[in-house]
Amino acid sequence: MKLKYLDLVELIVEKEEYAKYGVHKGMFGAIMSEEKIGDKWQVIFSEFFTGKDIADILVHEEDLLVHDFVPPVKYPPKS
Repeated sequence: MKLKYLDLVELIVEKEEYAKYGVHKGMFGAIMSEEKIGDKWQVIFSEFFTGKDIADILVHEEDLLVHDFVPPVKYPPKS
């Protein structure tokens, strides 16, 4: 997989190393580093539709899936 700065990514695993920062499987974020740091990318995760930052963490490349856009099935239900 070829990741790059500002790619939209989905976290595809649930791991304690991410959960301790409030980041869980299925969440979307953006790559914030120009290059990998070891085997990880700096990713910022934000609340859906509010843009409020949740965490800015390093994530293993194999734990990420690149998207062109957030799939409609991932949108939160309407109230």
